[in-house]
Amino acid sequence: MTRVTTVSTRAHRGVASSETAREINRDILLRTIHLRQPVSRADLARLTGLQPSTVSAITGQLIGEGWVLPGTLGRLPRGRRPTFVTLNDQHVVLAIDLRPGKANLAVVDINGKILSRDTVAFAAQRNSNAEARKAITDIAKAARSMRAACRDRSFQGVGLCVPGRVNQETHRLLFSPNVPWTQIDLHSELQKALHTPIEMENATNACLFAERWFGTSGEASNMIVVSVSEGIGTGLLVDGRLVRGRDDMAGEFGHMPLEESGPLCGCGNVGCWETFASNRAGLRYYRELVPERRLSSFGELLDLATGGDIQALRAIDKMAANLARGLTILAAGLAPEVILIVGDCTALWSRICPLLESRLIAKSFTARTPRVAAALDGDAARLRGAAG
Repeated sequence: MTRVTTVSTRAHRGVASSETAREINRDILLRTIHLRQPVSRADLARLTGLQPSTVSAITGQLIGEGWVLPGTLGRLPRGRRPTFVTLNDQHVVLAIDLRPGKANLAVVDINGKILSRDTVAFAAQRNSNAEARKAITDIAKAARSMRAACRDRSFQGVGLCVPGRVNQETHRLLFSPNVPWTQIDLHSELQKALHTPIEMENATNACLFAERWFGTSGEASNMIVVSVSEGIGTGLLVDGRLVRGRDDMAGEFGHMPLEESGPLCGCGNVGCWETFASNRAGLRYYRELVPERRLSSFGELLDLATGGDIQALRAIDKMAANLARGLTILAAGLAPEVILIVGDCTALWSRICPLLESRLIAKSFTARTPRVAAALDGDAARLRGAAG
């Protein structure tokens, strides 16, 4: 639905073409319409700084393509009455958020509204091609059913976010220590099953897209999105550009070593940040406090914590303290304006946020610290990101 400028080591130097300028202006106008709709062409020119003739030409093109709709007539003291335009929410994307043991699916319109949702559970085991392909078959079946239920909408394709790094040229999953999908061509297999264009992206980068397009921090040029789930992933926006790095591997801060010894990580190392601050870490802390009780999911731990269970709250506090340890490193090295936390743990945001903020302030060597915010529905953030 939208584009965030990306930078990588493969970028070629050269002069920007007029086509590139038109694409940039088109994206600027789409985003401004999204934020300000309904809005007139005159106001679009004022808000974007583009020439009125440029605004009129691109808006006319977007209307002709069906992305934008002319709406009601405005009123002025004198002169021609302006026509307000809006985005055409008939355009939708099927979003798939692939996670360990399940896939969340949603139909999402161009304004970020989730029209329907479904979840497919599966038992794909590491190094099991048969289980992985069965999971794809089940996901495709659910996707076709959701698409059939919205025949009145214009489907633009599938957005797929995954907990791993994706090669943007080959569409292959390069690194995904917490899910067993690297042994098959996930993009190709799903595209064959659904017969539709598919965009595949790292889940945390997808959350960054969602915040830029649908969220409240879209004007920030320097932002870090930290996804806290079975592992920890980060998406990096630096000077307005998504940083991908060599082989699209930038952002794996979940695997930076906090300690020389510690729990074994899925990447094969020990002492990684995610072994101390992920959902799995929270469950481990609770087991250490209450060894006689076994919880099957992080959701159960959250239920206990929100119900006032002291040991559950202590486990969450320890997890949050270790989350803050990593955030201070990222804040010192990347100087973000905003750090956005995505994950189930944000259900306890009123408790977690002060801890994160106080640690960032205590460790900061400047007077300004990043604003820490939460995507209060982690599943929705990832689904909107996949759509974005």
